[in-house]
Amino acid sequence: MRIRRLLPDAAVALVLMALVLPAPAYCAEQADRERITAEGEGEAEIRGQDLSRARREALEDGLRKAFENAVVEILPLGHSLAGRQDVLDQLTPSLKRYLLQYRVLSEMPALQVFFLNVEATFSVPLIREDLVKMGIAWTEEGTGEPIELFVRIEGISSFLWYQRLLQVFQKMPHVRTATTFEVFGTAMVLRLEYERDLDDLLDMISSCGSEEFSLRVDQVEDREIKVSLVPMSN
Repeated sequence: MRIRRLLPDAAVALVLMALVLPAPAYCAEQADRERITAEGEGEAEIRGQDLSRARREALEDGLRKAFENAVVEILPLGHSLAGRQDVLDQLTPSLKRYLLQYRVLSEMPALQVFFLNVEATFSVPLIREDLVKMGIAWTEEGTGEPIELFVRIEGISSFLWYQRLLQVFQKMPHVRTATTFEVFGTAMVLRLEYERDLDDLLDMISSCGSEEFSLRVDQVEDREIKVSLVPMSN
């Protein structure tokens, strides 16, 4: 890849633009490491005409299944199915300790069965704390050695976009650093230190955008990613 230094006048312009820029657009895939959200489908038998009891039991069943789905996402990939079930058996009785919030997505009594779908959010640090107590090694994503990548973005029509796109990449999860490496014409090259797989970064780039723009991945060569800025039509 052909590399050139950032021109002095361009660097000055970027600094000045940073003082007047609006808040940057954020990526749709940006995640909160402190919590995890999952859905669960619960059901319970309707005894007599006691819908209130059936709903309560269906909610408990749905929360339990949502919790199980959340824990499976957190556990290391190499954990055996039998091991997962053992973990769930030990953690599930403390479900309320991890539960941060929930909302009922749908509910319906039918044929003496009450069906309920719930979305629940759980505390990752609290789950991790108890996993460690159980002797399960916790490897937090994004703690490995970062890889160096270059992202070339084409189609930039003003200096406003140079700084705005830099801020977008700096806000991406698992991006340790993002700095301007080169600016010329309608293109810029960003140098990234990234802590996860390249496929994850490509997915995040493709999902980034706002009402004003989107990003399209055009080509990937070794550690250089070529991207086009696509303005949204009015």
